Parts: sequence; structure tokens; C-alpha cells
Amino acid sequence: MSGPFRRRRCGVPDEGRISHLVLATILLGLWSRPARAAPQWNVGLLASGCLLGDRGAAFERAAFCGSARGDLLFLRERTADFGLGPYLALGTTAFEDLRVSGGASALLPLAEDFPLVFSLGALLRNEGDVGVSGSVFWGLRSYNFHGSYNVAMGLSLSAERTFGDSATNSLALGVQIDGAVLVLPFLLLAGALQ
Repeated sequence: MSGPFRRRRCGVPDEGRISHLVLATILLGLWSRPARAAPQWNVGLLASGCLLGDRGAAFERAAFCGSARGDLLFLRERTADFGLGPYLALGTTAFEDLRVSGGASALLPLAEDFPLVFSLGALLRNEGDVGVSGSVFWGLRSYNFHGSYNVAMGLSLSAERTFGDSATNSLALGVQIDGAVLVLPFLLLAGALQ
């Protein structure tokens, strides 16, 4: 039969439709962009005032607490994205001990460029005491669209607890200063001397 009453074969697509489908697939493949969810890392120094307590006492005295901290966040493509990744910190309380902690950080984008970063991890103090460390960071932490380093400066509230015979408590409130800000004067001086 020909004309308007021509029958189509059931289940078999015609050649025109197949060629259109192949062409559309090729064009979509050419226009698609690769995912940009590259990891972003940060290093900074944290200077804090802290309350310290030993054994049964919650808090007995105030002191200086400081640490160097770095993290690596995955899953982000822009400032509004959630991030998750590991962190590592090396610090001291009142210059009396050495504390190493490591665990996971989660970035929650509350406002553009000013997210909350929650961290929770294990703590090792003076090569023997073990404990738990947790912190909340709030401040400037945008997404770097041009590189993998991510600037972070802001306020940090942290709590640590070690267990055992020499159990300790620490509650600290401080300011995190980005590592790039600390290194920048030396880089400028080196460039000027060349």
C-alpha cells in the first residue's frame, strides 16, 4: 500500500529515526563538560584561648592553645556544594603537650563563601593518651575555580577529651589564619630580591 494508508512494521524503527538518535547522542557527547569536582585542600594556623581541665575537673585554668591544621575536601564544584574529606591537625595546649588528631570534616554551605565546617576525629596526646577531638569552623571559605588550594580564615570552636589515668579536657575558641596569608610576605620578599 502507498499513500496515507501505508502500514508501518511494528517494533522496527525506520532508518531516519535511528540516524537522528545517533546524531543527537554524538552532539550531546561533544557538548558535555567533564565534572569539576576536584579536591580542594587548605592549611592554616589556629590560635586559641582555651579552658583546660585534668582528670575529674571539667575546667581548672585558662591557657593558650595552638595548632596547625590541614584538610582535603571532595564533592564540591561551587560554593553552594557540600564537601566531605579528611583532616589532620598537630597542636599543643599551654605548650605542655603535643596533640595529633585526624578524622573527617564536613562542609555545610550556609551562606555563599561563609560555610560551617564540622570536624570529628581521634586524638593522640603525648604518644600514649587517646581521645576524641571535635570542632566547628565558621568563616571565609570559598571555592577556588582556578586551582586546588582553598583559602580559609575564620573562627573555630573546638573541644577535646582524652581518656585513661591522665584524662584531660580542653575547650578552645580561636581564629584560624590561612597558611597562604602567612607565607605571602616571604614570597613577595623573595620576588623582590630576584
